[in-house]
Amino acid sequence: MIEYQVVRSRRKTLSLQVRYGQVLVRAPYCVDEKFITTLIDKKSAWLKAKIAQQSQANGCRCDFSQGSTLFLFGKLVTLDIIFAKQARIILTDNNINSRKILTIVLAQRNKNKLYNSVLLATAVKKQLEQYFKQQAQQMIPLKVAIYAQLTSLTPTSIKIRRYRSRWGSCNNRGELSFNYLLMMLPIEVINYVVIHELCHLEYLNHSQEFWQLVAKYFPQHVQAKQWIKINQSALQWRLSSH
Repeated sequence: MIEYQVVRSRRKTLSLQVRYGQVLVRAPYCVDEKFITTLIDKKSAWLKAKIAQQSQANGCRCDFSQGSTLFLFGKLVTLDIIFAKQARIILTDNNINSRKILTIVLAQRNKNKLYNSVLLATAVKKQLEQYFKQQAQQMIPLKVAIYAQLTSLTPTSIKIRRYRSRWGSCNNRGELSFNYLLMMLPIEVINYVVIHELCHLEYLNHSQEFWQLVAKYFPQHVQAKQWIKINQSALQWRLSSH
């Protein structure tokens, strides 16, 4: 039997949610426990799949150490940290399994300065951020141009920067900003974020009209949002020692 938590309120309908690998049942006061148990049993296959997805995501949060994993264009890659004359980042195939290896080459001259795990992780994180920003600066403006032509919605400017808790933004001056960590998301989800922000040029809110416009140009927007939600914990960049 799947373990679950029940939150009762004056709501009229019952809903099931899986958050951080835990099942949450939101139920009206009038629904008895037997009905909830029966529903959990009926939905067990779906719930177990959701729990497995979120548990995998929760277990792959990157701490920027040797062998840790992170998302790159929606696929998990394994970090390999080495020192050489010139700092760079290399993406290669792994002969052992299908997961690619992202080799972080740090400058040999800085090796003595990175004498503990926290300093080393900080250096790796900084280099990865530069890598993701470069990737985003190449990709995002091209995608905005393509979808601006499709939607007939053109921003006044585009900025690529780092956000703590958002993937993009649009203001009343028609300026779009995008988080360079979008490069962690699958290409289709990146497309969704670009279209989402472009549609804000027409509706600077999340009204029904806004979502109808998003759906017109990206019908799979619900699935894209769900991917982000499921993998949310793995998309947060924090040093484990901080």
